[in-house]
Amino acid sequence: MIKTYLKKLWRWRILIVIALAIMTSIGTTVALANSQQVVVQANVLNIRKGPGLAYDVSAQVKQGQRLTVISKRNEWLQVRISNNQVGWVASWLVKNTEVSATSNQIATVDNNNTPIYLTNSETSTKMGLLQATKTVTILYTNGEWYQIKHNDSVAWVKRNAVHVTGTVDSSAQTEPTSTTQTTSVASTTQNVLVKTNNTHLRSEPNSKASIVTSLSANTTLSYIKTVNQWYEVKTSGGQTGYVASWIVTLQNKTASSGTTTAPKVASNLAESTIVIDPGHGGTDSGALSQGNKYEKTYTLQMANVIASRLRAAGANVILTRNGDSYVSLSGRASVSNKNSADAFISLHFDSSENEGSASGVTTYYYNKNRDSKLASSLNTQLSSLPINNRGTDFGDFEVLRDNSRPSVLLELGFINNKNDFSYIQSTTYQTEVASAIVNGLTAYFK
Repeated sequence: MIKTYLKKLWRWRILIVIALAIMTSIGTTVALANSQQVVVQANVLNIRKGPGLAYDVSAQVKQGQRLTVISKRNEWLQVRISNNQVGWVASWLVKNTEVSATSNQIATVDNNNTPIYLTNSETSTKMGLLQATKTVTILYTNGEWYQIKHNDSVAWVKRNAVHVTGTVDSSAQTEPTSTTQTTSVASTTQNVLVKTNNTHLRSEPNSKASIVTSLSANTTLSYIKTVNQWYEVKTSGGQTGYVASWIVTLQNKTASSGTTTAPKVASNLAESTIVIDPGHGGTDSGALSQGNKYEKTYTLQMANVIASRLRAAGANVILTRNGDSYVSLSGRASVSNKNSADAFISLHFDSSENEGSASGVTTYYYNKNRDSKLASSLNTQLSSLPINNRGTDFGDFEVLRDNSRPSVLLELGFINNKNDFSYIQSTTYQTEVASAIVNGLTAYFK
């Protein structure tokens, strides 16, 4: 009798455990049902700490792996690699590059000093304390825990410590929601080159519009105009539509052959138009120094010093931003294209995975025929700076890719290196950089 009772009790316990496991998995599945996923198409894909090639690699994933999209910044996707790790990947190296970010639910914290954790366990490292009424974005549900956005990473909070508001976080969308902005360049001077297979040509400039046709990699399209972050184009067969600017390349062409050429530039500095691009700005703070100082602050300071010196030399100087405002990457390149800049110089400060582990100045170019002379001229002068010079290198940056004018991106020291940063924040160093750029451009125009 007792044995029979124990057997029945044991069976009930097993059934309860199974039921609880099924309920937990159902909860998780529901939480992920509306998530957008992308598939890695590169053999090995680097996961970076931030949305750009200047950020260090934190992990790697292999071809075919599915990644859940958390947010999106221009052509970079923030993805979940595992339950406790997130990072950024280049959208052109995964499929579904027009995917919108997940619309995740918003929850409100109920009580002051609510702890958040590194993993879904109260024994793991505390990541901080949240105060009552603070809103958080839910990324993932696992049993009695929510995974939430925390700065540029993730953290875990107990489900009973917050309540879901019923609203969703749509802030990750990158397609403009403001008034439509259109810029035009003569269609006889530029082409659009498709970079990946199955690129969609859409009827309207947004990712929800109907698909006119699907394009193969290396297809060349005639450029008509830019509408927000979309290019209006025409195929060789006469079809017109829109392609997302972040998944194609805008190129110059000659009237006869259609091949990319080096654009005509001024013969001296005093006759030139120079676009100076202070990297980051607004909600995009860039990299951080060891003392949590923002990269965006120092790129603008540097830009103003350089602009002053160039104007004194007679150049027409245009800044892509004059204050702490956000400007899209495509918008920065558009300033250069629209004004037929004789040189475009984007200013940044590098960052390494481990503080103080790297130092130096690097000059990046994208189009060798168009940009290498400018890169070489500037790099030669930048070699005189007190920070080590790492030379010139190819850089697959959107502000360079989308530029039809001679362009470079300068990393003028590592902001999270104490010694480099002591120079970066000094007016003396900023003046030395400005002098080097004036001298480099003077030599370039000769």
